[in-house]
Amino acid sequence: MKEFAIFWGCTIPTRFPFIEKSVRTVLDALKLPYTDIDGFTCCPEKSLVNNVDSGMWTLTAARNVAVADGEGVNVVSPCTGCISNLATVAKDLKTDTTKKKEVNKTLKEIGREFKGESTLKHLIPFLHDDFGVRPIKDKVKYSFKGMQVAIHYGCHMMRPGTALKADDPLNPKKFDTLVEALGAKSMQYMTKLTCCGQGLDRVDQHDKALTLARLKLRELKNLGADAMVLCCPSCYLQFDNNQFLMEKEGEKFGIPILYYTDMLGLAMGINPKDLGIDSHRMDAGPFLEKWAKLCQEEDALTSAERMKEGLNADSAFI
Repeated sequence: MKEFAIFWGCTIPTRFPFIEKSVRTVLDALKLPYTDIDGFTCCPEKSLVNNVDSGMWTLTAARNVAVADGEGVNVVSPCTGCISNLATVAKDLKTDTTKKKEVNKTLKEIGREFKGESTLKHLIPFLHDDFGVRPIKDKVKYSFKGMQVAIHYGCHMMRPGTALKADDPLNPKKFDTLVEALGAKSMQYMTKLTCCGQGLDRVDQHDKALTLARLKLRELKNLGADAMVLCCPSCYLQFDNNQFLMEKEGEKFGIPILYYTDMLGLAMGINPKDLGIDSHRMDAGPFLEKWAKLCQEEDALTSAERMKEGLNADSAFI
């Protein structure tokens, strides 16, 4: 596999370094050839920067892609917002030659050129398409069989579909496939594809942001979800941090929030602390305890089946 660059964005390194730890630990365990390159900045964030200065938004994203172009590497990001913004601008510039010339005229002043040759992928479709589902299944040491997990895709993992071409934006399947490759059941639920609401927090609409999060958390609590799994730092902020704050004010949901690399790492036998799960606001202890019990039961069942097979084999010689 060709070496690729990780685009971390702003939120993961500054607010959730344990997510970076989780991603790095799993990529290292999978022996994937990722690299960190100098020069990346904020993607930039769409809801604020693009609305204030669309030209600056386009130029900043184009410069980031130009950095990857200059290094000759493809880009993979564990942040849905970052990859959506970069891919949106890249597609726009590749189809609008006039705008591309204007952008490159400015970039030339700093020795950069947007070519759009680097592929831009979010971590989930990258693992599904480039690494492969079968190799992930082969890495599973401890299955999540018996666990009900609610996937939250978020808005930007596969949208805009014309720019990302990552999955069906109205009926995505790849994240579900990757979770079920670990043995867990991916739950189907009404609010599965709804927005987390975090973008409303950025424009001082905190109560409305919590309303969207609350709708999903209530549904998952009623359905008995063991955990929510996602792969977006903004969505993580909404469902982990803000759920914790809602619980402090008396609302009890009890839904642990896991990054996909947390689940994959656990299934591979990596210690929860090495994945940074102990830094989450929402306690993942009950989830881990239930999973450990199911793993013990599965081991006991497997041992009993092996013993039975051995007895049957012995009886054949009597």
